[in-house]
Amino acid sequence: MQAESLLKRLAPVLAAVVFATVFVVAGPNPPRAEALPNPCNLSGGRAICGKVEEGAKWLYEKSGTGSLVEGVSEAVDFASDPLGYMEQKLRQGTKSMFGAFGEELTGKNPNESEKGKAGKNKDGTP
Repeated sequence: MQAESLLKRLAPVLAAVVFATVFVVAGPNPPRAEALPNPCNLSGGRAICGKVEEGAKWLYEKSGTGSLVEGVSEAVDFASDPLGYMEQKLRQGTKSMFGAFGEELTGKNPNESEKGKAGKNKDGTP
């Protein structure tokens, strides 16, 4: 008897759930958003986009945000993997130390490629 009364109370709720599920699954499709054309590809847009890009670079360089971004990224690197961060810094330090020793001993910059040396005089002029 209790099961029948419980079923009578739940029948409208179950019917509503089934109807909502059918409506969501088989209902009307929402309109698809159409991609807007890239304004940089429109006539005259390339010049404007170029100026905007130059302005953004200038603002980024002059604002000091670069050092802030570098600091935050280093903090995130350290927080996510402290031992890997320290290993990376030790490798960089060791590499630059041996590079400096090699430059002192040989008089050649280890970062300068052989292609860069070709066609230059001893004083570095082409």
